[in-house]
Amino acid sequence: MKISFLGAAGEVTGSSILIESKEANFLVDFGMFQGLNSYEKNMKDFNFDPKKIDFVLLTHAHLDHSGRLPKLYKEGFSGKVFSTKATKDLAEIILYDSVRIFEKDKRIGLYKYEDVLGLMRLFNCFNYGEEFDFKNIKIKLRDAGHILGSTIFEVFVEGKKLVFSGDLGNDNAPIVKDTEFIDSADIVFVESTYGGLIHKKREEGVEKLLLIIKEVIQRKAVLLIPSFSIERTQELLFEINNFVENKYISDINIFLDSPLAIKATKIYKEYKNIFDKESISIIDGGDDIFDFKGFKETKDVKDSFKILKASVPKIIIAGSGMCSGGRIPFYIKQYGKDKNNVILLNSYQAEGTVGRKIENKEDIFINEVRVPILAEVEKIDSFSSHADSVKIKKWVLNMKPKRIFINHGEIERALALKEELKDSAETTLAELEKTYLL
Repeated sequence: MKISFLGAAGEVTGSSILIESKEANFLVDFGMFQGLNSYEKNMKDFNFDPKKIDFVLLTHAHLDHSGRLPKLYKEGFSGKVFSTKATKDLAEIILYDSVRIFEKDKRIGLYKYEDVLGLMRLFNCFNYGEEFDFKNIKIKLRDAGHILGSTIFEVFVEGKKLVFSGDLGNDNAPIVKDTEFIDSADIVFVESTYGGLIHKKREEGVEKLLLIIKEVIQRKAVLLIPSFSIERTQELLFEINNFVENKYISDINIFLDSPLAIKATKIYKEYKNIFDKESISIIDGGDDIFDFKGFKETKDVKDSFKILKASVPKIIIAGSGMCSGGRIPFYIKQYGKDKNNVILLNSYQAEGTVGRKIENKEDIFINEVRVPILAEVEKIDSFSSHADSVKIKKWVLNMKPKRIFINHGEIERALALKEELKDSAETTLAELEKTYLL
């Protein structure tokens, strides 16, 4: 059996693992690269034949895990894509949105709408806990607790049990369930986004969010929250809903300016059955966890200009989470130069992204215009939808694996996780496009 890493080796985007076995050839994810030199990396020709891929295991819908799948289809892939139904639904809106961005950028796109449509026809969906066979390979889905529909795959092939983490979720998230633990494995493939780091408790993040909002209200300022459209936005709405319903805050306009996040939130509402007990209890009590007084959704670009005229204080939640796209650059250009305003980063900011520059208080360029970041920059790490190093180590060690492959992390983070796991099994840092024999 041959294993090759086609992305997310020494970085956190472009996730993809190629497995070539006696029974079948398959991919675990095929994500888009983001950040430095991403366009060139995404446009690069494949070093394998897509026609010879029998199936893809899609761990979850995020673009860095799903974003190159339509290109795979475009280049000849006609096998199966296995995922949960929630992952399929979310991936569909993400990938169509990706095409829209290609067209807006006026550069050659990776794929077109018809490629996304063709890809979606290849999906076969299963529930958590279900097992199925494909060409003598047994596959089982488990809940990763990262975003809605996110999956850990257990794969039994050539007499070995392989476990692919995808992205593992943080503990105590209010909407998705906690990560499932696996009891055994021969080989584990694990992400390392927060290798060597420990998250602050979620309660601390919620308290900090409330304090920041109260300060913005007092100062009659603008709070900008760059946010990923899937999971992070829904969690923010959940917490702000709690603040409003319990009258911790009032008299503030709250805008969600992200068509993708609005579509994703509608999909979330269709999957209450896989929510965490906390959310189900609140919903059963009659509260819409994604709607509250003062909240407005902005679907049309022209309505974004109306938000500029809205009275302060106000909160604007917009994509993207790393500030490299979506509508948040529009607002940063307007409000990022004012010391009275606040930019709240609430997710990982990859190297080379606009968000990382803002985190470092560096000037940024929006439509070739220099924008000094004079606004106050705050960061909340405890809202991360990724597991921290403590949880990753606990999750891996529970399986007592013989070998561990570490991917999906910048070098420093991957090395830190390797140091923590080195005494438990043979541990390897994934190298891009290197082939490992098992």
